[in-house]
Amino acid sequence: MEQSAKLVYQVNKIIQMHLDRGLGYQKARSLVTDDALKSLFEQYIQQSYYFAEKLQASMALQGMETHAKASWTGTVYRGWMILRVGASSRKDRAVLCCCLAAEKMMNLSYELLCSNKYLQYYFPLLKFTFLKQHFSLTKTREDLESVSLRYGRDTVQSVESRESFPVINHLSKEPSVS
Repeated sequence: MEQSAKLVYQVNKIIQMHLDRGLGYQKARSLVTDDALKSLFEQYIQQSYYFAEKLQASMALQGMETHAKASWTGTVYRGWMILRVGASSRKDRAVLCCCLAAEKMMNLSYELLCSNKYLQYYFPLLKFTFLKQHFSLTKTREDLESVSLRYGRDTVQSVESRESFPVINHLSKEPSVS
């Protein structure tokens, strides 16, 4: 019974992450200027809410309750995203970096849940749902990584680091005293 309660908690956290993910992509869509990115983020918003609904339906079929809503940590992350983008000279790139970091965290959560042996033996339908969603989320992360390459990953990081930390960069050019 303890394993079942733990599983319900983990699945509710994943549903909560999907709700936060949807709100995060809504915020990201409002922060970018590129129409292609806005369209891409709209697809991810729909994907997030669809995945949350599918998980809730799978839980209901297994006789488990769900009670997930967006979290305060997701709100903090979206606030951090606004600050990060506001401080950046390349807004679209900064938004992509934030979205990619969130996708990596989502991917890790799915990997952890998909490796749960209890889920595999007692709830195969739920396991199948997670595996399908994990595959789609991996594809989403890969797509975001390829889009971020289009925005010049290496040049953007070096330009932003020079602008953000001029004193540190100046000090790093001085020879060290031994």
